[in-house]
Amino acid sequence: MASKLFSPLISPALRFLPWVPTTLLTLPPSIALHIALHPSPSLPNFVASPVTSPLHLPLFFTLGSIPIFYFLGLVTNNISWVDRSWPLYPPVISCMIFVWALINHASLSYAGNIPRITLMFGLQLIWSTRLLSHATKRGFYDLKGQDYRYTVVQKIVPRWAFALIHFFVVAIAQPILLFALCLPLYAALVSAPLPQEQPWSIPFSAVAGLLPSRLRTAVPLETPVLAVSDYIMTAISLFIIVVEWQADKQMYAFQTGKHNLISSLPNDQLIHPSPPTSEDQPLIQKEGLPKPSPYPVSHHPGYPTRGMWRLSRHPNFAAEQLFWVSQGLFAAFTGAASGTAEQGWFMRTALGPCFALSLLFCSSTFLTEWISGRKYPSFKRYKQLVGEFLPQETALLWLWGVVRGTRGQLVKEIYEAPRPVTMARPSEQHY
Repeated sequence: MASKLFSPLISPALRFLPWVPTTLLTLPPSIALHIALHPSPSLPNFVASPVTSPLHLPLFFTLGSIPIFYFLGLVTNNISWVDRSWPLYPPVISCMIFVWALINHASLSYAGNIPRITLMFGLQLIWSTRLLSHATKRGFYDLKGQDYRYTVVQKIVPRWAFALIHFFVVAIAQPILLFALCLPLYAALVSAPLPQEQPWSIPFSAVAGLLPSRLRTAVPLETPVLAVSDYIMTAISLFIIVVEWQADKQMYAFQTGKHNLISSLPNDQLIHPSPPTSEDQPLIQKEGLPKPSPYPVSHHPGYPTRGMWRLSRHPNFAAEQLFWVSQGLFAAFTGAASGTAEQGWFMRTALGPCFALSLLFCSSTFLTEWISGRKYPSFKRYKQLVGEFLPQETALLWLWGVVRGTRGQLVKEIYEAPRPVTMARPSEQHY
């Protein structure tokens, strides 16, 4: 009787079962088996159990963090809690995978890949330390503060729409994305061993003494554990981190200097951008949204345009995305050399997360630039000179501007500062 009642509800759902990740399907029975059969159920014993996957604990952690982030946002009326966790979340997930590789009873066959994931994890720690330092300097961990973009969105969309954004985009999608960013490390761990013919490789014998005793004889001592691709990707990753560090440092110095001058200079020594029309900027009359912002001549046109910003409108965003591409390439090159990449799931696991991150950056950058365009109307012309992320975009814009004959005027408007205009009456000033 019960089967007849529930069968029409369950049968359609079974068709989608192959689309559900195996790790998600096996997590509940793994937890149940551990609690029912292990004489001393505990978190360390669960991680060490041979019935657990490297992703079980990270997935459990992520599923548990989603309601916490959501209810923190509801209680505090501040939805930036996931943003505050961004520098720490991926290294925590990677640490769980790394610990599994060291203590799990089924990890012996992956011992040869531990040096590579150690390298990837170390790069994540450097990335995390830099980002955490910058976020702290910016006051990102002031619990009363919220990302300014959320504040703007809150004023644009209806309350019910913002509630949906909070639940689906912020509380659910972002923790899952942060979890996914560590999938390349997982892919590198479970990849097949490298073939013996690897020039300039480091053999397992060189690192075996650094591993736990049970792993030291798990693979043949002559097995290559690091190859030329690992050295190259390490150098590229460090370079990307330096670029991101410099971009954030220079942007912070620019914005701090600009706002210090705005607060100290007389009003008639500031440049006041002309307000855009409603045709140029929809919602121009809506209360509380960004309006044209004055700036000192020394910081024309109100946002960085020199140095790295001649090549990219957002060099820090570009570097952030490229760092996670580099993590994916660690796994991709290893999989290609070992033959594991021929399995369809491997390349999706290695490179899929960085493309998902790029989708997030494209949407958030669109909002960032919409706000910048309202504060500085010249930003629309700057977008015709410099590409959003990569220098290749800038090269194409340069060629297009030369062909159309518009580049000279654009360069003059963006890079040549006008003289400040004294405003006759305070009511005519635009802030």
